[in-house]
Amino acid sequence: LESLVPRATTPTPSVSHPVLVRAAKMETPFVDPVDLNNSQLIFFTVVYAVVLYQASGLISGGSELLMLIPSVAALVGSVVLPILGAVPDGMMVLFSGVGPNAQETVAVGVGALAGSTVMLLTFPWFICITYGRVPINKEGKPDFVGKGPVGCCSGGISYMKAIPANCKIMLLTTVLYFVIQGPATKSEMSGASMKEQAKVEHTPALVGLVACIAAFIGYLAYCVWDATEDKTLATVIKGIEKRQIALAAALDFIFRSSGGEKEQSLTQKKQRDRLRVICKPFFRKYDQNGDKTLDIEEVPVMMEDLGLKTSNRKVKAEFEKQDTDKDGKVSFDEFVNYMFDTMQDPMKMAALQSSISNMNRVPSEKEDGEEDEEEMPDDIADLPVSQQRCRILMRSFWMMGLGTALVLVFSDPMVDCLSEWGNRLGISPFYISFVLAPFASNASELLSAYTYACKKTEKNITTSLSTLIGAACMNNTFVLGIFLSLIYLQGLAWQFTAETIAMVLIQWVIGLLTIMSKKQTMLHAILILLCYPGCLLIVWFLENKVGLD
Repeated sequence: LESLVPRATTPTPSVSHPVLVRAAKMETPFVDPVDLNNSQLIFFTVVYAVVLYQASGLISGGSELLMLIPSVAALVGSVVLPILGAVPDGMMVLFSGVGPNAQETVAVGVGALAGSTVMLLTFPWFICITYGRVPINKEGKPDFVGKGPVGCCSGGISYMKAIPANCKIMLLTTVLYFVIQGPATKSEMSGASMKEQAKVEHTPALVGLVACIAAFIGYLAYCVWDATEDKTLATVIKGIEKRQIALAAALDFIFRSSGGEKEQSLTQKKQRDRLRVICKPFFRKYDQNGDKTLDIEEVPVMMEDLGLKTSNRKVKAEFEKQDTDKDGKVSFDEFVNYMFDTMQDPMKMAALQSSISNMNRVPSEKEDGEEDEEEMPDDIADLPVSQQRCRILMRSFWMMGLGTALVLVFSDPMVDCLSEWGNRLGISPFYISFVLAPFASNASELLSAYTYACKKTEKNITTSLSTLIGAACMNNTFVLGIFLSLIYLQGLAWQFTAETIAMVLIQWVIGLLTIMSKKQTMLHAILILLCYPGCLLIVWFLENKVGLD
């Protein structure tokens, strides 16, 4: 006891050791990774990763349950799912920059951000192409109708025009990185110290944060608008397939929804895109022999739907108008062009509108009354509708709340484990986090991509790829905004030039590859998959050979 007295009166030792630093800062129920041997560290890293994986699944499953409620389905799919999907990555970024050694541990957050973005655009995309492939027909297009067997390296996929459009948005959001990267590069080249860099980057970080918030809100607004547009168009397609909407009513819908005659010159491209979607079921209806063209014997049915006379002379005249290449048959493109020209003729549209009966007009979403069937849980399916809604809401909020709570609790110790692995292996925590963190927080996307791909339809392929591109957009806005708030509030320096260049470059490669090609084959799948290790190689080369941060 006497030997302990001098120790009690001596000054408090310097908190330079990691254990003392943590003790001086806060108490935690988790074991400090510094105190663990390698086997224990492996065990706790796996445990935290599994917990985060399960938490991510709870958040995803709970939000998807809300899709069963028609009144909020569009809002959930366009707003709730993207935000909650980015929560695990956002929390890892947040906790990586709030500790006593934030400038060092924030590399874990950068790894989580870059790894998540690149992983989502590579592994699930590869799975989508590999398992969603269908044979290529004689026209060089994927045949989703036949769905015959494909060889090891043959076949391919195609997607709707929403995918290239979303890729363009993703590429635009990458510009946000350079709001902070520009001043950081200038400061780095001047040889400024870390504190001087942090001071120079303080204001640009705030500007970037505001830009990220604006881009985030703008992207969500676009998603809501796009979801509403898709829902309206889906209502029309459903009515066409049930033979509730005639061709004349469908053309009138396109005409009115595009702004009418006064705005046609401004919206012709949009009109034509929507017209192609709506014309497909009609073309299949008129193509009675299934040869994917219309001959002169199949035209009278179409003319009747348009309210035109079907005398032999009239039929021949209308057929010749449609058959622009004079091969004796009307292709789908010629059919669409004819319908588009019809919409440009005010007299024809006036005649069409007067011929539309109340029975085959376009119904509103409320009148349609029937939603796409979703898989209702067995224990809820037999309940009355009012009780179903209550049960779904309770279960959904419980799952999302528990998942979010687990993410908030276990993100911090996961960051500590990844940082400790970097220290023990002598490797930057960025590389450790880049490889491990995404598979803990986004592993459910791999299963989701496989599920959608196995359905082998263009619609499901489009849905799967849209989800992946949307996740990248959320990382470029929501998660990057969290990062920039740390730079601003914590006074940190942005020293991730190599990581930024690599991450943005990979997004541009995949984005341009998707924008420029209408179909993707196994060659595209392999190139996209190689972008994942390629990103790490680019970072290593820029850091070790070029000398960038």
